[in-house]
Amino acid sequence: FFPSFDSSSSSSSSSPIKFIEIPKAQEAGHIIAITPDGAAYSFCSPKSKSCNNDLGQLGRKGDIHAKLPVVFNSYDHNDNNDDGKTNPKSKNDPNDNTTKPKLRIAHAYTGGFATSGHSALLDANGHLYLSGCDRWQQLGLGSSHGGSSGYTWENGRLWQEEFRRNGFVVDLLKRLDGGLGDGFGAGGSGSGGIGHSGDMSRRYIRDVALGGDHTVVLSSNRKDVITFGKGGEGQLGLTSKPWVSAPMRSKVLSSKSPNIAAVCAFKNCSMTLDENGNVK
Repeated sequence: FFPSFDSSSSSSSSSPIKFIEIPKAQEAGHIIAITPDGAAYSFCSPKSKSCNNDLGQLGRKGDIHAKLPVVFNSYDHNDNNDDGKTNPKSKNDPNDNTTKPKLRIAHAYTGGFATSGHSALLDANGHLYLSGCDRWQQLGLGSSHGGSSGYTWENGRLWQEEFRRNGFVVDLLKRLDGGLGDGFGAGGSGSGGIGHSGDMSRRYIRDVALGGDHTVVLSSNRKDVITFGKGGEGQLGLTSKPWVSAPMRSKVLSSKSPNIAAVCAFKNCSMTLDENGNVK
């Protein structure tokens, strides 16, 4: 948990912004902060000498030191479906005057090396969004042109400048555990799930950890661990050490029993913790 604090806003409002969750990437130096009403802001730590937004880790454009709201890709933001699929009718329709759904962000995660950096968000419905460096496929979003050097997005970019919804990971978790969802899956018992009324942020994903160039996701069933990104140093916990990998279940990190409380990732390392904070 993160302490709340009041911070001066860079917006036109003179009222300070209160943040209740403030994860900072130790090496990349960027921060994604969450307000009590579920708004996400990003900025560079004033003490960081390495923080920048060259690879989209702030999930928006503008002054890197200003506390500004992150941006969600409109193709994902306008999706009213709750099935992990995007509604194509809602893609940047200038004639669509209907009220768009407001995303309520429940949890934020940051990571990456000083030369990279990526970020993740979980909304109140349990959907995962990622932004930032994707050279090693650490966003797990997929692309039409891949390769051992990482994804190639529009104009040859190897990053995402806006938060994009990752439905692949949730789909994979549901395939691994058919009971995953509102009941929090087999053995989940809802522990660590709903923070308050209306918050279903943990119904698919219990925890997320961002390493140097890889991502680790813990299912709400507390057994299945999904990893993706750079894997040459064995940080993905797969049966082999692939240079890069799309989202897959980690045989080494996953458990047969629902006894994983959290996942951790730092640089080229990954680990799981039990309820007492012991490394499993």
